[in-house]
Amino acid sequence: MKRKNTAHEIDLRSWLFKFRTRWYLFLAFVMIAMAGAYVYVKSSTRVYAFKSTLLLGDQHTGSKKAQELLNLLDVQNKGIKVEDEIGILTSADMIRSTLKQLDFSVSYYKVPDHWLNTGLDLIKEEQYDNAPFVVRLDTSSLQIVDIPLEVRVLNDKEYELTVKADTPPLYDYTTHTVKQIVPEVNITKVLEFGKPYKDKNFSFTIERANPDDKIDAKKHYFVLNSMESLVAQYASSLNIKPIEREARVLELSTKGTIPEKEMLFLNTLMNTYVARDLDEKNMNGQKTLEFIDGQIASLTDSLRQSKQALSSFRSANRIANIDVQSNISYEKLAQLEMEKSKLSTEKQYYVTVLDQIEDDESFTQAVSPAVAGVQNPNLANLFTELSRLNQQRASYSVSATADNPRIKVIDSEIKSTRNAIIANIKNLIRSTDISIANADKRINQLETGIAKVPEHERRLMDLQNQADFVNKKYDFLLEKRAEAAIALATNTTDKKIVDKAAMWGSGPVNVKPKMIFMLALILGLIIPAVLIVLLDNVDNTIQGKNDLNNVTNIPFLGVIAHGTKADKLAVKNNPRSAIAESFRSIRINLQYLTAETNFKVLGVTSSVSGEGKTFTSVNLSSEMAMAGKRTILIESDMRKPTFGKYFNTHNASGLSSYLSQGLPLEEVIQKTDIENLDIISCGPIPDNAIKLLEHKRMAELIDKLKEQYEYVVIDTPPIGFVAEYFILMKHMDVNLYVVKHKYTSKDMLTQVNDLYAARKLKNIYMVINDLDYNNTYEYGYKKKGSYYYV
Repeated sequence: MKRKNTAHEIDLRSWLFKFRTRWYLFLAFVMIAMAGAYVYVKSSTRVYAFKSTLLLGDQHTGSKKAQELLNLLDVQNKGIKVEDEIGILTSADMIRSTLKQLDFSVSYYKVPDHWLNTGLDLIKEEQYDNAPFVVRLDTSSLQIVDIPLEVRVLNDKEYELTVKADTPPLYDYTTHTVKQIVPEVNITKVLEFGKPYKDKNFSFTIERANPDDKIDAKKHYFVLNSMESLVAQYASSLNIKPIEREARVLELSTKGTIPEKEMLFLNTLMNTYVARDLDEKNMNGQKTLEFIDGQIASLTDSLRQSKQALSSFRSANRIANIDVQSNISYEKLAQLEMEKSKLSTEKQYYVTVLDQIEDDESFTQAVSPAVAGVQNPNLANLFTELSRLNQQRASYSVSATADNPRIKVIDSEIKSTRNAIIANIKNLIRSTDISIANADKRINQLETGIAKVPEHERRLMDLQNQADFVNKKYDFLLEKRAEAAIALATNTTDKKIVDKAAMWGSGPVNVKPKMIFMLALILGLIIPAVLIVLLDNVDNTIQGKNDLNNVTNIPFLGVIAHGTKADKLAVKNNPRSAIAESFRSIRINLQYLTAETNFKVLGVTSSVSGEGKTFTSVNLSSEMAMAGKRTILIESDMRKPTFGKYFNTHNASGLSSYLSQGLPLEEVIQKTDIENLDIISCGPIPDNAIKLLEHKRMAELIDKLKEQYEYVVIDTPPIGFVAEYFILMKHMDVNLYVVKHKYTSKDMLTQVNDLYAARKLKNIYMVINDLDYNNTYEYGYKKKGSYYYV
């Protein structure tokens, strides 16, 4: 099909006309959209947003002494990772710990008495402190959870309980686990307020909140919530993020239908997080105190024994006072004894920690080497790194399984750090043993020299040195215990609640009536507009002159106005109608365009049946005759004759009779009621119409008629179905090709386009039939001149 190249331009006035003619679509869709918006606004549960802020701090423990010790040991402060703390805050364990402190086990709902709830329960509202009844749950018994239990208040003393559910879970509130799945529950009972109800699936008591309150809802029901469903509900709505990048202030936000519950949850969550952090720090300090107390307990007996031995020696040997020889040997001996004691203490610490870490695979905490009096920065750094890795693993395990590659990497680093600690401690134990052996050797050497001192003096010096050593060690531990106790008493958390939970915004975040109705209005206008555009683009029929010009180069002659079935002979019956005016315009245009050709024979055809070629040929012939031109109309479509619908004529003889039987011309020509118009009907339907039309008598008939009439109009068969038109084409001076508005497919014009392009068709013009001026932009102006036709 040959198409004209046109620029891609949007004719806004044309589209506005198309939209205007289908105004009913816009009205219908706007009404539907507004109704849907109204139902959505009324039936949607109002959801509100809540926010709070939490400061993470810099992870200082609050003990200045501990910080000075860390600085002295040059232990690198790893600090905290905001992502790890967010993981801890959003972990199921943290949310579960929070919810255990809150009384959220029972949720109350009502279905308002609204017309939207007539058939279905579209509008549902959750209640908190304003429910008409209160459920006292017996958590020691198994309960069916996560299903609605309907309560219908009968009077001040009785209510009807209705429960229907398939395969609900039976839940144990003491262990927070599902014990079994119940096959089916179907309960309808009348019970009394204030009296316990207990069976194999439930155990609770329902009390009226206020008997004076009026029950104004269609339905009330409550749900017993399992801990898992609550955790999943709040975990899905909880969102935590830093207020800015690299910031240590976190913004906690959540959404919910009950403001009191959501704010209570956020505040309790932050308090639980802060309290847990302080508990962990206090636990470390308590472990330090327990270690030092154990050391002091073991030294108490040694101190008592050493003092008793010194006193007994003095009494037995009647020694009141003796000048202890302060020679260099005794001073060195005392130093060596002190050094050996310190080494023994360090070894005891190493052995204790080594036993703990080798016996406990999940080992995460130990007494700090600095607190135990052991100055080993490398070991302290290893313990700090192990604590950091365990904390990081805890944060990742919140949202990942044990098979997660990241957790496996962290587990590998934890194992490597533990092995490094074990190897380091073993090396320190061996090194300490060597140092102790060396001290023993030097002590033996000094004691050999001191052996020359008189026995009593030497024995007294030994007892005194031993008592001094034990006493100094005891004082040292007491000092360390006091420091640890002060650190524990002054422990503070670096986490701080900045802003408590508060509602964000002045209303619900999910239902904004003005915006929803505006969106519904926009959608109600957009959807029909898009639908009209799609239908227009999908519609492959001729919509008007512009469409016709885009698919063919055949000249355009005119349009025929839309009419009813009663307007078959509109030119005669209603000469001032729009249809009559259309044929009058076509006649004038045809005469003007063919003024120089002096045409006689006019052929009228179309693509397929039903496009109005016979209607066009009949009315155009009538218009020519009424204009004073002697005109004859020939019905050459001998397969489907239709002249009987237009003229009060017979079909006993006609074109087929003339061509096949050789009847005289006078016998086949019939007069009509219209002056100057004669017709030749098709006659009896022949077996082979093509053979008759190819007969030489057809050419003779045309020549005779051209001598007797000014115009010969031939109503030919459709060009798309049969070949008769191509046989008759050689007799015609002018051809009219009829296409029907919004009926003829553009693809049907391929054949006539090819003939026209090959110059096998000459003097052919296009006519658009049945064009409704009210439904086309191109000729919309003509409806304003309708008063000229009546």
